[in-house]
Amino acid sequence: MVEFCTIASGSSGNSVCIGVGGKHFLVDAGISGKRIEHALFKMNVRNISGIFITHEHRDHITGAGVMARRFKLNLYATPFTWRYFAYNKSLGALDAEQIKIIEPGKPIDINGVKVTAFDISHDAAQPVGYTFEAGGKKIAIATDLGHATNIVRSHLKDANIIMLESNHDPVMLKNGPYHYALKQRVAGKHGHLSNAEAGVLLAEVAGKQLEHVFLAHLSEDNNTPMMAFDTVKRILDGNNIPLKNLVVAERHVPGRVVRCE
Repeated sequence: MVEFCTIASGSSGNSVCIGVGGKHFLVDAGISGKRIEHALFKMNVRNISGIFITHEHRDHITGAGVMARRFKLNLYATPFTWRYFAYNKSLGALDAEQIKIIEPGKPIDINGVKVTAFDISHDAAQPVGYTFEAGGKKIAIATDLGHATNIVRSHLKDANIIMLESNHDPVMLKNGPYHYALKQRVAGKHGHLSNAEAGVLLAEVAGKQLEHVFLAHLSEDNNTPMMAFDTVKRILDGNNIPLKNLVVAERHVPGRVVRCE
């Protein structure tokens, strides 16, 4: 069985709790440690086996160092992400044994849980998405990606649960409050995925085993939950993909725990 629950999602902070193979992990810790602890308590999760960091932006790491020190957790990130952390002292003091380097495309095994980082396109040092696999079940997470590559497609395939960025509506972005350079960044190849791009990607990778999709990292200024949901649902329906469990991840509060037996 695998479990999945979003804790926070958006530019104000991101964190996800994953249960797989009897272990629980965090992917990102971009809100305060106190808020993460409260969410885990409500989920009845008492032990975390590690934190996997997608990239170094503050909305993904705010509580990572605090959680690692408080609970003696290992932190997993790519080599160039760790180089950034070391240079900028982003996470505070950590014991050497807590620093775990994960190479994109090279799976690691944590007590029977297969974890794979994979390259994504974003304006960060060495950003990645993650897949978690155990007992024939797979969870895939890909947020903060400017466009879908074949590497991303290959890792999202065969997943039972997918969390995918659906950041913005292009028209809202064009007419919105951002200055020109920021609009170009968001819409660029190393920025963020639009609603339509998310829908097309899901239509390409969705298999019969896909049970739950979470649309994540919605822009507060250039998107709405209804617009993201309707755009992606329309594309899936147009491709005859009858996905029942399509959910927009909450920005500030934890979602419900979903399970795949």
